[in-house]
Amino acid sequence: MSYSTIGDVFGPAVAPTFAAKRLNLLALAPRALKGSNDPTTDTPRLPGPNSATSINAGVRQAGFAGLLIDQGGQPIFYAIHMNQTFADFVRSNQLTTKAAVENADPNLELPKGAVELKSAWRVVPKGNVPAHYITVEASVPTLKRNGQLLEVDETAPPRSETVALLALHVVFIPDGHPEFVWATFEHVDANGTRDLAPAAASQPSPDNGLPGGVDGPVKAQDFVLYKGGTLASAANQFLTDAIMASSFDERSQTFLSGGKPLQTSIYRMFPGSKSVGAGTDEDEDIVDLNKSMTSLFAQNAPNDPRRNYRLVGAIWMDKPERFAAGMKIENPAGMTTDDPAAVVAGEDGLSSMAMESFTQNSFVNCFSCHDTRVVKDLNGNVVLKAKKLNVSHIFSKFVIDSK
Repeated sequence: MSYSTIGDVFGPAVAPTFAAKRLNLLALAPRALKGSNDPTTDTPRLPGPNSATSINAGVRQAGFAGLLIDQGGQPIFYAIHMNQTFADFVRSNQLTTKAAVENADPNLELPKGAVELKSAWRVVPKGNVPAHYITVEASVPTLKRNGQLLEVDETAPPRSETVALLALHVVFIPDGHPEFVWATFEHVDANGTRDLAPAAASQPSPDNGLPGGVDGPVKAQDFVLYKGGTLASAANQFLTDAIMASSFDERSQTFLSGGKPLQTSIYRMFPGSKSVGAGTDEDEDIVDLNKSMTSLFAQNAPNDPRRNYRLVGAIWMDKPERFAAGMKIENPAGMTTDDPAAVVAGEDGLSSMAMESFTQNSFVNCFSCHDTRVVKDLNGNVVLKAKKLNVSHIFSKFVIDSK
């Protein structure tokens, strides 16, 4: 909470979906769809329920499209923070106006040590706060219906809620990697198993996007973001605007259907977070690192709630010297990240179940959306020219919200 928010650095007017910041409270916004820099050129990697076109359209429309909803009918909220190095870079380069970002040098890079954090949170009962999560008090925006859309009720004060951390993106620039290393962590249960959503038993079929090409329940039991028994074909789908608006109860600020909680169900399409090949196992380095950290927490900080989170994977450029303005950061089709010629290394099927829930088939990893290409709207109008800074959506979000 000591890190700066977008509102702290650029001004609260450019973060309209976030609740007003209040002393000692985490300021959150609903977790809606996120898309790519250039929606005019995107095509899905795999068949699936959500096309790149529908995702990008939802991102750029008014109101909130594709909200992620937990098993209690509560929308998931999120926060974006940047460390002092990131904030100082913005201020020292005078990138605090729309015109300054638009006119920034295409080759201007974020500095070594810059960190961006993206976190996903669920509302929990104040009288029954789970001990095995990181929990904080947060300022949460009040939502309202406006026709067939949901939007922030600017006439209502933000709500003070207790929220629990579900997942965390840690995005940082080590020496020689101006493209960022993108790592993601998720909550685990008492056995060290990730409990936000189940993973498919096999890789998705290129023919229909289903696990092994066969439909069926992904798991029988409930997860935080998955209703037990849900078919793979019915999961990873966001609700339509009309269904979200009609099912949203403004009084309880939850989604209801027939008096019962309405939820979205999510599962991990790429079980080992690799998009190429038939393997389903996690990378051995990731497994070993998590085992090591589990042991260290058990020995030195057994009551630290951070012990209940595990690294899912990370992605970076294996050849960061190729990082340039105007590039789509990806490997050729069918190339594994272990190939000596690969541009991208790490887990190339990496998604956070709490943040890239609905985009797994269209945007299979962080670089599917985060690159240095030109940023456009749905009509092909240029929002930002191609530049290295576009790899962070903080700048494009600032420009778009400054309109």
